[in-house]
Amino acid sequence: MINKYYILEQLYIKTQKERTLECTDLLGNITKCTFQWNQPICKEQLKILKNKFNLRLPEDYEKFLLMSNGAILYNDDEDSGYMIFSLEEAINYTEKKRLCGYDGLKEEWLVFMVNLFDSDMLLFDMDRVNDKQYILDGIADESEEEWLYLKWDFQKFFNLLFRVNGDNFWRW
Repeated sequence: MINKYYILEQLYIKTQKERTLECTDLLGNITKCTFQWNQPICKEQLKILKNKFNLRLPEDYEKFLLMSNGAILYNDDEDSGYMIFSLEEAINYTEKKRLCGYDGLKEEWLVFMVNLFDSDMLLFDMDRVNDKQYILDGIADESEEEWLYLKWDFQKFFNLLFRVNGDNFWRW
């Protein structure tokens, strides 16, 4: 059996003791980025939340939650990193967005990650999880109808994010 390379697991292992990595930005500047990992969700709690909220989650996201139930990635002095929500935070944040005026946020969408430097977010379209294009780029100052699907699944997305040292490559 071929083992898929799972970059988040490697990043998790690498940043457990020393939570910083030196990264090079697009201009060639070297900066220190910090990483913060939450305690993993237990399998039983994951099952309970999936059933209670009728969640159809990507397998790789579930694998991530069992390793770390949420994380902050690539945070630097300018707070330009990302927050991957714990499952509970993702559920609550998505509901809060719906209540605060994001009327176009469909029931099958779940916000799983936000930028620390603006209000943009990435969402799962749980109706498309069996496809490989189920991540939506939620740009805060655009209407939901203008949001686009990314062409990568959860695992591939994070493999690419790591290769570009945390830059938002999907907007290039």
